[in-house]
Amino acid sequence: MPSQSELTEALAALVRMRRLESQVADDLREDVVEAREFVERTIGPTIRASVLASLLGVSRPAIKAWLDRGEIATVSTPAGRREVPLTEAISLIEAVDAARRAGNERPIARVIRDRREEARTSADLDRLVPPKPRTHRTPELQALAYHRAVAERLDERMVANARRKMQRWRDSGRVHPRWADAWLELLSRPAASVAAAVAADSPAARELRQTSPFAGALTEQERRRLADAVERRSG
Repeated sequence: MPSQSELTEALAALVRMRRLESQVADDLREDVVEAREFVERTIGPTIRASVLASLLGVSRPAIKAWLDRGEIATVSTPAGRREVPLTEAISLIEAVDAARRAGNERPIARVIRDRREEARTSADLDRLVPPKPRTHRTPELQALAYHRAVAERLDERMVANARRKMQRWRDSGRVHPRWADAWLELLSRPAASVAAAVAADSPAARELRQTSPFAGALTEQERRRLADAVERRSG
């Protein structure tokens, strides 16, 4: 298992590779993407909060406080530890780097505030959150609202990343081939077609969303706001 310093260095390299990915010529981009995905697999799907604290330049108690308040997404590992999804960590690191370059003295606090405000103002809950019919369970409605929000910002890069993720999941056996193949077929279409499919309120779409590769596409603040709105409407 990599040491904390090795993980910190790998994550820093990953951020640089993601920045390079958007800058290189088209004929070189695929090589950069493959290298970036190799580093992601090497790091693993989650990182410890202490590693994230080191990269963000804040104390462990500060990170723990944001985790406890639900401002940063977490998952439970098989060993029972609370860790941060890699996608969430990278998103935070990039946002904090941008805030720091803009001259913010407390960049992580600024990013958290901006996320909270964007979640409050960006989503039209009446459009995204449907009333609960008898045939829907609350988790299904939460997934529908989430994917409707994803659909509104979906672009070709997001579709390509989701397609590569689903292919890795299929190769590793993480997703049943039936659902992996259905997703891969869908993700071979233009972004507009993918957006319409993932936002559809149909039995087929509900089943497909159970194995979605779009986890992490929204901030934790946006996800929680949608989930809370569905809970209130379903109550």
